[in-house]
Amino acid sequence: MRSERSSLRRSSRGLSIVELLIGMAIGLFILAGALSLFAAHIASSRRLALETRFNQDLRVTLDLMTRDLRRGAYWGNALAGTLANSAVIQRNPYAGVTLTPATDPRQILYSYARDSAENSSLDSNEVFGFRLAGGAIQMCLGGSSASTCNNWQTLSNSDIVSISHFSITPTETEIDVRAACANTCTDTTLAPTCPRIQVRNYAITLTGTSTGDAALSRTLHSQVRVRNDALIGSCPV
Repeated sequence: MRSERSSLRRSSRGLSIVELLIGMAIGLFILAGALSLFAAHIASSRRLALETRFNQDLRVTLDLMTRDLRRGAYWGNALAGTLANSAVIQRNPYAGVTLTPATDPRQILYSYARDSAENSSLDSNEVFGFRLAGGAIQMCLGGSSASTCNNWQTLSNSDIVSISHFSITPTETEIDVRAACANTCTDTTLAPTCPRIQVRNYAITLTGTSTGDAALSRTLHSQVRVRNDALIGSCPV
């Protein structure tokens, strides 16, 4: 009977201080591991969100430049500039594309018609373009001429991405179309005057760095084919 009581007392004494400290240490170790995994998950989620926003802003900027440049030189009255047997051929007022500087272009200006009724005249709201300024891509939303912009607006988000490089490489190919002339056309010795179609392609390179993580950097490339070819020269009357 006494042995049973002694055993009961020993079993009801609970944990010793050593056992309690060991249990607390194991619990703290597990908690530290859980907190470390949670912190790593939060950091990974933050980086993923940062990278997604960075890639999206950089890609949207390049896509907008590509799509808008394709519209360059659009003219609602283009037929008047391509009639081979017409005595008076109108020149496309939107045909020009200006690259600055000419040696290593970092700015491009172009135009296209936005008239509800074509007036065959370059208006101030029909000049567009892109340039790199202050670590951001800016878009032209109006100018006084095909080579002058008076209204630059920031396109890329400087809080997300810093643009470090922007370049445009032109490739222009001329196609001789003098065979379409009603009268025989012969170029002069000083300069060609017979009609030629100028096919214009532009390679755009854009490099950006995340403002939230300097180690995050991307370079994107795009090839743009201007859909409205330029007509150079004319048929003899």
